[in-house]
Amino acid sequence: MDRFLEELAAPTPTPGGGSAACYVAATGCAIVEMCAGLGEKKGKEGAQALAQAAKTLRRQFTEQAVLDGAAFDQVLAAYRLPKESPQRPGAIATGLRAAALSPLRALELLSDLADLTARAQEITPPAAKSDWESAAVFTRAAADVAARNVRVNLDGAAGAAELEAQLAARLEEVDRRLPKV
Repeated sequence: MDRFLEELAAPTPTPGGGSAACYVAATGCAIVEMCAGLGEKKGKEGAQALAQAAKTLRRQFTEQAVLDGAAFDQVLAAYRLPKESPQRPGAIATGLRAAALSPLRALELLSDLADLTARAQEITPPAAKSDWESAAVFTRAAADVAARNVRVNLDGAAGAAELEAQLAARLEEVDRRLPKV
């Protein structure tokens, strides 16, 4: 984690907010794992399965953080093409699409995290309520940042209208599935 934070702090385009959102979501997953473990100690049914699901999802978010940076690298490569190159406009549109699809994928995973967070609410011991609530807050924050990363890449992206529709649907899904705190 320290290495990622050092890379994030560097004055370079990647990693950026999209990768950071994935790590925030992974933190939410880790907290759900902790809450499930506490619930398991109290004999709560389904706690072990919940912990395993959160662990799997946590790994997916850390993988997505890397993929997010690679997607934006496509945009950077396209903008480095000579301005007079006939391939440049298409490469930019394709790169922007890839850079929007990555946080859309994160939002898809965040819907799953919203479900796990809701399940964790049911089994988290009362003494760990603030921990469970922090998982919900991290999930919401990661969704907000991911959405912003989609929006910033829509202007000029190939299939922008389709991407915007996907964004609205995925945000609605996270909002519907995530308990309010």
